[in-house]
Amino acid sequence: MNNRINIVQELVRSQAVRSQEELLGLLAERGIRTTQATLSRDLRKLHITKQLDADGQYRYTIPEMARTPQAILLSESRAGESIVSLCFSGQMGIIKTLPGCANMVGALVDEHSHPDLMGTIAGENTLLLVLREGVSHGGFLSFLEKFIPGIRARLIE
Repeated sequence: MNNRINIVQELVRSQAVRSQEELLGLLAERGIRTTQATLSRDLRKLHITKQLDADGQYRYTIPEMARTPQAILLSESRAGESIVSLCFSGQMGIIKTLPGCANMVGALVDEHSHPDLMGTIAGENTLLLVLREGVSHGGFLSFLEKFIPGIRARLIE
């Protein structure tokens, strides 16, 4: 297992790996056979997520790769383009994104941190925002606008 984990990290650092299928193929080329479910668990364990690269395409990144100043600026500039809608209900907000973008948006929201944001949970195309009791939706939206251009236009009331 440790060998597989190390090779996954090496591949993600050295190549623009864009899908689990591609990563499974690269592992197989190195003589490592594994299942998609095992690879998915490995990616979660390593906190590997998809981020936009300089070419505007998504690739897997390891957390230390994703937080360079260039990566932060790139993800901020592209985050608004990936959001389909935003709505609030009580203490929760839901951001719908293009497929594969919820993790990037969630990481960006978490990176900027807000004292009234208790946490985020990202799926493939949905990000759940859990807010503290009594938080103003408008105030939280103003916070998001500081680093996600155009998000207000995606608000569904």
